[in-house]
Amino acid sequence: MEWTEYWKNFVKQKKLQDKVNEMNLIDDEKNNQNRIETICRDIYYDYEKHSKELEKIRLNLVKIVETFPEVYLWTSRVKKIDSLLEKVIIKRHEHLMDAKNLYSGINVDNYKNILTDLVGIRLIINYRGRWSDIHNAIIKEFSYPTDMKIYEMHKYVPHPQSGASIIAEIPVAYYAYGDDISMYKSMGVQTKLRENGYRSVHYIISFQKTYIEIQTRTIYDEAWSDCDHSYVYKHEENASHSALEELSRILCKLTNASDDLGEEMREIFSGELIQEVDSKYKVENNIKLQIEKILDKISETQNQLELFGKRLM
Repeated sequence: MEWTEYWKNFVKQKKLQDKVNEMNLIDDEKNNQNRIETICRDIYYDYEKHSKELEKIRLNLVKIVETFPEVYLWTSRVKKIDSLLEKVIIKRHEHLMDAKNLYSGINVDNYKNILTDLVGIRLIINYRGRWSDIHNAIIKEFSYPTDMKIYEMHKYVPHPQSGASIIAEIPVAYYAYGDDISMYKSMGVQTKLRENGYRSVHYIISFQKTYIEIQTRTIYDEAWSDCDHSYVYKHEENASHSALEELSRILCKLTNASDDLGEEMREIFSGELIQEVDSKYKVENNIKLQIEKILDKISETQNQLELFGKRLM
């Protein structure tokens, strides 16, 4: 498709015209000759030339990921051009007035070192308690640089000239209110609170001189994330957005309670921690305490869903 036609259809379909117009006005005021359409056009043609190379890198990484323990399911992809340009526009618009932010000066020469998810892999595990096994496998395959101070000097560690595979950023565990994050801290992982309930651990690696994002999460976190991404995230224009946001928060708590219950089932099974005695269950106090916490979460979530139902007319 010819660029002018593609750009017109793309901006309209993604509802990005207002952001494009605002950036053009700011670029006019700053006498900035590098306009967003030009930036996107140059990236569009450059990415077209490199997409096959990125696909080969993805396949090479998949061969490694397939050897990791405890992975219930994995998915991978090379970012599609529409998603890439949408992110360029949104991020540049968000940070255009902050000259220190990399996104404010994004262009065809640097975008591959700013957007670290051109290739992405998601690893799904059954239970949060199994995350440490995946973490250790990733760290073993993609080691930390010898000099850890390098993380303080760069947003992402530069690609090694040798082409060695490394961790390019200290891993980040995104968590929700009330989560126990001691496991992540004990493994030297950064922790960041997400108010919307998003839970996932992100790794940025340098692999074959390409930045790649690896995400790890449980099947329960993935179920919530899929719904939130499909119906809430970046869908503010939907007339039902506020209601969907509220339902997403409720679903987040339900899936988290399910995650906790699944983890308790694993613990109970491994140690045979509950025995039936005279039609009752004899259980250790710590298991009883955890079940009570899950009950509290479910009760709180039920109250929130009932309140939501009362607002329906």
